[in-house]
Amino acid sequence: MRKLGTLTAALLALLGALALAHGGGPQGERLFRRLAVADAREPLVRILDEGGKELGRFTVPSVAALYPLPGGQYVLAVHREGDAVSFLWGGFRLEDHGDHKDVKRENPFVAATLRTGPKPTHVFVHEGRLAVFHDGDGTVALFDLRRLGVDFTPGLVATGGADHGAPALLGEALLVGGLERGKVEVYTLGGRKVLEIPQACPRLHGEAVLGSAVAFGCADGVLLVERRGQGFLGRKVPHPPDAPQGARVGTLAAHPKHPFFVGNFGQGLAFVDPLAGRLDPLPLPSPPLGFGFDPEGEALYLLTRDGRFHKLDPKARRVVGSLEAVSPLPQVPQGSPQPPRPRMALGHGVAYLTDPQRGQVVEVDLEAWRVKARLEVGGTPSGIALFEVEGVEH
Repeated sequence: MRKLGTLTAALLALLGALALAHGGGPQGERLFRRLAVADAREPLVRILDEGGKELGRFTVPSVAALYPLPGGQYVLAVHREGDAVSFLWGGFRLEDHGDHKDVKRENPFVAATLRTGPKPTHVFVHEGRLAVFHDGDGTVALFDLRRLGVDFTPGLVATGGADHGAPALLGEALLVGGLERGKVEVYTLGGRKVLEIPQACPRLHGEAVLGSAVAFGCADGVLLVERRGQGFLGRKVPHPPDAPQGARVGTLAAHPKHPFFVGNFGQGLAFVDPLAGRLDPLPLPSPPLGFGFDPEGEALYLLTRDGRFHKLDPKARRVVGSLEAVSPLPQVPQGSPQPPRPRMALGHGVAYLTDPQRGQVVEVDLEAWRVKARLEVGGTPSGIALFEVEGVEH
């Protein structure tokens, strides 16, 4: 009996070693990453591997803003001045094997460049759909992300005219807010207008979805639009009486793990609680340039104007770590051309930050909480997005 047990254990160990050697089963799974980096002064996007090696360089219609898409295989490049959007394929081909996916590394390429409308600007992704608002004519291009690689043809929804718009998707509804119009309208995905929210939202900018609610930033607070049965109900969360002069929410983020929205608010952040109808400011030493939750929602990360990268505990609402990461953003007189901004991309256990002044991409190990590498990219890197997939490589 003892000899049989020993033989069984040895056989199991051998089978496990063989599976690992061939990358089979969940034991061989790991994360694969590549970076898309957009230059702030040239119509150029580079694709890099994790070590900074350039795998591809693409000339695009105009300077690009970059957005990661669900699944980690594609990145969207928005060319506002070129009236176009591009879908960039990172080169990770996935083959589904039931309990795991095989990853095959190939050359990245531009899968499609589409002239969807004049001045595409704000982008929103939710539940397998992508919305792109065109400031030039007020149309919204809608993409079914489940068909990427097969069909890149969008549907178009007309919203009544040019504006600096903010689209949001919630179920089978498209919600559209406008900076100049200061209101939110609800459309079907087929383009039929079904409702106008009565509450005003002056200088509307920024949006996020949490559960059945959409939040829009306003000059005087935050407008919440909530699904109620087959309809929608709007209500306003005003600024607190002691809000700093000129502070407002213009960018929003949310994660399903937390029952609140987070927005910028002057030289700090605002936590917006939909249930309590409250907006609570959190002052910071320097104004935020960008912020977001990690994929698991364990922490909130933000990059501030002084070049520091911060980790916040979202439940305690306090900063728990800060790093000197990139060059501070220079102050220039109002009305002068603004310098390119550093931006960030968040992945599982890692963040990448651009440093336009030094021509670098900075890699931060989020678990060890340290700057791990400074990748020399050249040019003026600003926009950044991450291709990230999980699987087995044979």
